[in-house]
Amino acid sequence: ARTVVGFMDAVGIDAAHLVGHSLGGAIALAVALAVPARVQALSLLAPAGLGRDINGDYLTGFIAAESRRDMKPVLQQLVANADLVNRQMIDDMLKFKRLDGVPAALAAIARGFVDGARQTVDLRARLATLGCPAQIVWGRADRIVPPAQADGLPSSIAVHLLD
Repeated sequence: ARTVVGFMDAVGIDAAHLVGHSLGGAIALAVALAVPARVQALSLLAPAGLGRDINGDYLTGFIAAESRRDMKPVLQQLVANADLVNRQMIDDMLKFKRLDGVPAALAAIARGFVDGARQTVDLRARLATLGCPAQIVWGRADRIVPPAQADGLPSSIAVHLLD
């Protein structure tokens, strides 16, 4: 969240509508809670940070995968139609993971955000203090962050569950 605010400062953005997916959703929410005047609205896509449960096997599998054979079943957890995970997608992900610093960064992020199959960051209790409009879009069949984490959120947050 500090990095996002630092970026906004560096490029002269006083306030913005933040959009975040998964961990990015937790980061966008953390920004909105830390500096409410800087966030005009939030759109969160299957956000982390709203409960403890998470698919820890996905995270460790993604970090550990070094071959197409290892990466394919991990990536198939991200989509409803496993046929969408093709060779190009797998190769692109593996190429990204081979960039200098990426493996260490992924491991550091995982250590800072999860402990096994539990998220260590839970912003849910602070949602009542959110000072901007917010909406959450979640797939009912999400296999990484359980969509049940959208249950019981404050009524000021629009929740859209998609089949």
